[in-house]
Amino acid sequence: MDSVDGERWTFGGTFAGERSPALWALRLLCLIGNMSERMLTTGEAAEMLGVSRQHVVNLSDRGELASIKVGAHRRIPLAEVERLQGRTSLTPEREKSLRLHQALIGDLLENPDAVVDKARENIARWLPQQRTDGMSASYLREWEHIMDSGLDRILDALTATDEKSYELRENSPFAGVLSQERRAKVLKTLRTQQTDRAA
Repeated sequence: MDSVDGERWTFGGTFAGERSPALWALRLLCLIGNMSERMLTTGEAAEMLGVSRQHVVNLSDRGELASIKVGAHRRIPLAEVERLQGRTSLTPEREKSLRLHQALIGDLLENPDAVVDKARENIARWLPQQRTDGMSASYLREWEHIMDSGLDRILDALTATDEKSYELRENSPFAGVLSQERRAKVLKTLRTQQTDRAA
């Protein structure tokens, strides 16, 4: 706990039992007074993230969101909220697609030839139905290139969270790989997680 301009400031959050470098950087910036105009209440942070205020508090207590207590009030740097937004700001459809593709990993690792063959069959069937200069055809050809590049590249495309990977998965050739039972279980788990986040 430190005293800054007569206020008592507590720098919250831990990571693996130690303060993270991000929190030390935050502490330094606060001590030199550079963040006074970029601090949010937990309610403001919750509104930006689309979650409950209590969820923001929980994130901070777990060390996943750096925060500062000024007296009895918790304040969160805008930059921290924006960082978390970049990691978690998914549309429901994109999050659903990501989880379903993550569920393919087990099948892919256990029987990569069968999974890749199924994807190639889908591409061969779908590609002639697309405009040759269209985006769907472009994504399907890119999937062909990814599969030619080996298992590690496929795994990366299934799980990466950059914009290009989201777009690729919206044009996924892996339809039919997951059984209906496994698909239903994945979606049930996702709904539970979404409910917990909103609580």
